[in-house]
Amino acid sequence: MKRLGKILALVIEGLTHLTGWIAALSLVAAAVVVTEGVIVRKVFGISTIWQIEASVYLLIFTVFSGAAFVQKNEHHLNVDLVVIHLSPKTREVTLIVVSIISCIIAAVLAWYAWPMWWETVVNNEHSESLWGPPLWIPYCFLPLGMTLLFLQYILYIRNKITALRRGEYKEEAELFELRDIEIPEADSDPK
Repeated sequence: MKRLGKILALVIEGLTHLTGWIAALSLVAAAVVVTEGVIVRKVFGISTIWQIEASVYLLIFTVFSGAAFVQKNEHHLNVDLVVIHLSPKTREVTLIVVSIISCIIAAVLAWYAWPMWWETVVNNEHSESLWGPPLWIPYCFLPLGMTLLFLQYILYIRNKITALRRGEYKEEAELFELRDIEIPEADSDPK
């Protein structure tokens, strides 16, 4: 059973990693598409019909499919005003409870989004723009992203509970907003 759990965790981590990098590439692609659209329209005076819609779809993919990757690396936006003042064990329990609530929200969104996506596939719905791409493609981003986020939260909660049972938690509160920021020291000699 533990072996199956490890295999599932590796699959989830791999899918999360893959979609995270595809999301990053989609963000770059959206920037390139918008830039190309502006150049074609302003420099050459040619009307465009697909750039805005394609860039919106790429950004939607980036947001929903990148969410699991962000959760995997614990880089979601956190409000730690209260959490940093709790005892270490209480802080870990609070993070687990908040993660369970977030996991439930992701599961509910995925649960309702998959039938919505399937309806667009069955009805062969297309965008009403001149370009008219099939809507099943962008409609797949929400359920896919929320399903991966749900699975990633399951792994995160399992790891947090395991660490809590073993007594492995940080004694010092981690200030999330200052994690990657270097604050220069003030110069004592004003000019």
